[in-house]
Amino acid sequence: MAITLGGGGGSTAYPTIFLSKSQTFVPPQDGNVCIHVIGAGGSGSGSRLTTEAGGGGAGGYCKKNSLAVTTSSSFTVVIGAGHVPTSGHSAGGNGGNSTVAGTGLSSTLTANGGTGHPKNSTAGSGAGGTAANGDVNNTGG
Repeated sequence: MAITLGGGGGSTAYPTIFLSKSQTFVPPQDGNVCIHVIGAGGSGSGSRLTTEAGGGGAGGYCKKNSLAVTTSSSFTVVIGAGHVPTSGHSAGGNGGNSTVAGTGLSSTLTANGGTGHPKNSTAGSGAGGTAANGDVNNTGG
């Protein structure tokens, strides 16, 4: 997940903070933030036949364009885990969901994980994860 901090106008460059593990996040300064949430990708399947192997689906993407925060705000961040690629003749696993909930958000920002590639399937890849409650919600490829 990435959070871009911003202030009120001017040409000041503001930091982007990347969170790679689940945690409680407290903004380090007052201002506005842009929140990007990405679900984890699913894994591919293993097969003895190359025509039956495929990739996992990408995680969904959710973006909150702007949210006013203060140093007394607090957010619960859950980072979905990617699925470990399979070996042998087995199906791929699903990626985990990523979410952000907290001060000023009316609904939890959600980016679901992609699905794993099914066993013995000639389909190109697993389905992409969906996303909900952001200003931008994209399904993974």
